[in-house]
Amino acid sequence: MKSASKPAPRAVARVRLNAVRTKPAAPKTKRGRETRERLKTALIELLQERAYQDIRLEDITDRAGSRVSLFYHYFQSKADIAQEVLTDMLEAFKLEVGRRQKDADPLATIHYANQRMVALYANNPGAMRCLVDSKDDSAPFAQTWRSITLDWNRRIAASIARQFPDALPRNDAYLALAFALSGMVDDFLFEYFVNEQAALRQAYPTHDAVAAFLTTLWCRALYLRNPGDITSPGFTEVSGDPGL
Repeated sequence: MKSASKPAPRAVARVRLNAVRTKPAAPKTKRGRETRERLKTALIELLQERAYQDIRLEDITDRAGSRVSLFYHYFQSKADIAQEVLTDMLEAFKLEVGRRQKDADPLATIHYANQRMVALYANNPGAMRCLVDSKDDSAPFAQTWRSITLDWNRRIAASIARQFPDALPRNDAYLALAFALSGMVDDFLFEYFVNEQAALRQAYPTHDAVAAFLTTLWCRALYLRNPGDITSPGFTEVSGDPGL
């Protein structure tokens, strides 16, 4: 009679012995704060070079001139430090746009937001790939992107509703319009700065040209005209037809 074979040993996931279960408290010393910032800067630089999933903790600590064992004095995990880096970046963008003095002409505000959005993608293409590419629930930053996108589009929808109170029947229709318009901007900037589409860069070779192009799309969609006749303070006038 054949003896029963022993079951194969179960694979055991490798867990770092120095990993921590909760987020460490903020460092109290200047040296600790500097080390923590170096780790964040290292991740930002690495995101410009490779995809998030291809970055190891060793890569981050080597770039920062630190050790993995020290990493856990400041962050809980790679996802933890990335979440903080991405949140800092987006909060800085929201603060910059939000604290600008409101302009009498709403199109000037739209153009300023487009200029800042262009700068956000231009200065952080790797981080934006990490964030915007998180479209499914298994991606580590999917919920962050959905939450921030919803908040941003609610602000846009409220602005459109104030300008055109009778244009759409319900608030959710204004929100849908905001998602459509801002999604157009995100997709274009992702292709331009992250995927580096040569045809787009040839058509609009400067950041100012990109912002002007996007503002023209907004203007035509909302006001059914070109923005070339707008000269309010803070608005870079778009003259002629920018290629549409």
